[in-house]
Amino acid sequence: MSSLRRISNIQLKNETFNVVDKILENPYEFGASKRIHIGDTAVAVESEKINERTKKMREVGYSSADYFIEFNNNMLSNVQKDLENKYDLSYTHSCVIIIPPGQCMPTHSDTYSYLVKYMKRDFGDVSYDLKQDVRRYLVFLKDWQSGQSIGAEDNVKCSWNSGDVYEWDYKSLHWCSNSGLSPIVFFEITGLNLN
Repeated sequence: MSSLRRISNIQLKNETFNVVDKILENPYEFGASKRIHIGDTAVAVESEKINERTKKMREVGYSSADYFIEFNNNMLSNVQKDLENKYDLSYTHSCVIIIPPGQCMPTHSDTYSYLVKYMKRDFGDVSYDLKQDVRRYLVFLKDWQSGQSIGAEDNVKCSWNSGDVYEWDYKSLHWCSNSGLSPIVFFEITGLNLN
């Protein structure tokens, strides 16, 4: 089985497309954070793995000019609810990501550090297994344009449509790059499937 899979398509509402168009005009007006790959995380986490990753990125040449844009403000709660219902997710958190032209999301594997942190803090009595119970899904909010790609391990995908839902294997190295002329915009949700 491929480590990166398109698993479905959800029907996005017109209001979702309207929000996406607005945030693309001026993302910082709507609460976006500029996430610089070599540090400066939007949500403070104490993670040795993330610190190691940012150190390696500096060593190989990433600089403060390399970034993506992130919204951590429940901007698209309708998309979040659709995914929670479709995939039986609980204890979720979500974000919207913009990868501007000429930028990327460098190769990394997920640590789920924010989930681990808030589960310990707010739901310490809930037991779960990171490999078996945690789910992360990516939903594209704009159609694919030439020059855009997403990958995991040795699988590279392009030609997606708005609403396409992707997942990747636990701890798979994955990335997203944009050498196109339009931004990549996606919604990402992380949560637990305890059933």
